[in-house]
Amino acid sequence: MDKKQDYLFSVGGLFLLLLFTGKFFYVKELPLPLSYDESYYWDWSRHLDWGYYSKPPMVAWLIYLSTKAFGINEFAVRLPALLSITGSITLLYILTFRYFGEYLARAHLFTLSFVPIFFAYSFVMTIDPPLLFFWTLSLYFLVEYLRKPTFLKALLTGISIGLALLTKQTALALPFLTFAYLFLFERKIFKFKATYLIFLLPALLYLPNLYWNFKHGLVLLEHTEEHFQRSISGFFYYLKFYGGLFILFGPIVFAYFLKYGFKYWHFIKLTLKGAFEKLSRDEAFQIKILNLFYFFSFPPLLVLLILALFKEFNHNWIMPFFLSAYLWVLFFLLQKRITKFLYILNLLITLGFSLLLLAIPRNPGLLGKTSGLLLFKFYGWKELASLVEKHYQDNLPLLVSHREIASSLAFYMKSHPEVYVVNLEKRPENQYHLWRRDVELIGKEVLFVQKGDYQPGILKKAIKLGVLRQNYYGKEKSYSLWKGIYVKGEIR
Repeated sequence: MDKKQDYLFSVGGLFLLLLFTGKFFYVKELPLPLSYDESYYWDWSRHLDWGYYSKPPMVAWLIYLSTKAFGINEFAVRLPALLSITGSITLLYILTFRYFGEYLARAHLFTLSFVPIFFAYSFVMTIDPPLLFFWTLSLYFLVEYLRKPTFLKALLTGISIGLALLTKQTALALPFLTFAYLFLFERKIFKFKATYLIFLLPALLYLPNLYWNFKHGLVLLEHTEEHFQRSISGFFYYLKFYGGLFILFGPIVFAYFLKYGFKYWHFIKLTLKGAFEKLSRDEAFQIKILNLFYFFSFPPLLVLLILALFKEFNHNWIMPFFLSAYLWVLFFLLQKRITKFLYILNLLITLGFSLLLLAIPRNPGLLGKTSGLLLFKFYGWKELASLVEKHYQDNLPLLVSHREIASSLAFYMKSHPEVYVVNLEKRPENQYHLWRRDVELIGKEVLFVQKGDYQPGILKKAIKLGVLRQNYYGKEKSYSLWKGIYVKGEIR
């Protein structure tokens, strides 16, 4: 068997096929409504553009293609997530097989397949699964370009980075890390004119989104700044964030990521001093790949993990950097018998977590009140849509208090209405404020949905039409439905 051509026709290739098939049918039958973020991105896909309030356009484009092919349903919205995660794992498997052999490739494949956070994002469509795919695709083509610089490989690398930039702001790290890596380790490569395509093409591809943001008052920049202004909520945040790293990314692999991460600096110094120049061509290129994946993971992650001590972070913000870490961590972890045992132990633990993730949507009671924390944002929207549907009329504008209500009603109501969201600030706070201005409804009769059950100050002659109260494993929420004349005012 020619490994360079037939790595997918192997045990690993069969495993990938079986894993994808199992996940595909699981997503098809998944008894989990869309979260309000998923329905929000779906609503974006109904209005294709070069940008949106909080993110670049890729997530909307992918959902548009999927729903055009499979209709407006939960499966179609989530399918791009499964394809993205599968694509990422497949590319990393192929790359590892090609340059390190089948043994490390299988270890890499099995590990990535059951990392809990990557596994969970196979079934939930946000901007993160496509980002992981385009991030991986960028590294894949960059490795190929380093192996043999050609115009085509530079073109593919530049396009991949550009597509990543059109997916999430985190991808801005890609061109900077790429330049820094090439400058430190591959300075000779700047002699090739094609190298500059790697930086020019992403800038060109990102220009339409940049123009969209200038046209809309740089709302994406304002939204991103708000994320980094969140203050620490207390000791529980540290426990949840730093403790969650061991659960979500693999307890033993994460511990060795920290251990090997600091030790690897010595390896980098040796590389810069030319200590590996006498190795065979294949061995020297393996060192290049390890250095590349290390450079795209440990240094930026170390900075982010330190920043997380002072500003509140989410685990999904750092996913791409962790995705780049498993190759070099596993390379060292599999060198000794004791660490091989720890690799297997890590795999069993993450497999257990992943199986638990599969079971929770079908049996939320497994985790008691923890289920309420994990799944709260997914439930209640169908019931709320059913309540509103009873009173909705095409000639009666639908106005809501929060964007999560808007996106969920837009998806789950049969007519998929265009919803207005109250804006009490001087600037837009979500995509709905860019699409439709609530001031257009002042003086008109509206159907109004709000969080909580109280007299709305923004309506005159308000009539209560219904209330929905829910208690989901200890997490409570309520919504009320009203009809009245919109006059604007205060909202709680």
